[in-house]
Amino acid sequence: MSTTLQPRRAGAEPPQPGGPAHRKLVLAAGGVVLVAAILVWVIAFSSVFGVKTVTVRGNHALTADQIRAAANISDGTPLVRLDAAAAEHRVQALPDVASVTISTSFPSTVLIAITERVPIGYVKHGGSFDLVDRTGDQFHTTSTAPKTLPLFVVPSGSDSRTTGGAVATVAAALPAKIRAEVNSIQALDPTSITLLLNDQRVVVWGSADRSADKARILPALLAGNGTTFDLTDPDQPFAR
Repeated sequence: MSTTLQPRRAGAEPPQPGGPAHRKLVLAAGGVVLVAAILVWVIAFSSVFGVKTVTVRGNHALTADQIRAAANISDGTPLVRLDAAAAEHRVQALPDVASVTISTSFPSTVLIAITERVPIGYVKHGGSFDLVDRTGDQFHTTSTAPKTLPLFVVPSGSDSRTTGGAVATVAAALPAKIRAEVNSIQALDPTSITLLLNDQRVVVWGSADRSADKARILPALLAGNGTTFDLTDPDQPFAR
């Protein structure tokens, strides 16, 4: 019994090593690898997509140059290799910075967006004055007392942080116009807060609880007669 072998179709034959078709495949694969390598180098290692512009937004007390210096982002650093978290940490170390976000925009821009701390009062330490923000943090020292901010008078010791935070909560709740009329905010503890106005009138605030309600009522209360105003219970305020 004989078997007739069918000839293999020419188009179905695999490329033979060393043949023209095989060389074309090798060259094509090599070209793809070369293009990929060039793209990686251009994007990740060259300055083509490197930092050329560092834009700063949100600053008021600080200059853009101060923030750029703190960020310490070198010109030409490839955007994809920029350690934004480390740069944010460096900017966050500036006393006046409350928060910072760093983002990139191709081909060559870095944006540093910051939120600065806003002083709402100050404390006195010897001959210097430390600005305080709404969190109760003392973040900036000056040689002169701010004229439009209240002095925070709180006891020193283990409870100073808690009491200072309560006083800061009260100051933050006050309308800016009222806050400018407050000479000092004093507290022996977080539940006994008192405001002394520039005209010597006194506001008994009590605790920092419901400070938003108390601050809303205070302008109308001050518009009436009296030298002492009690907001300990904002549902039953009175003047005498």
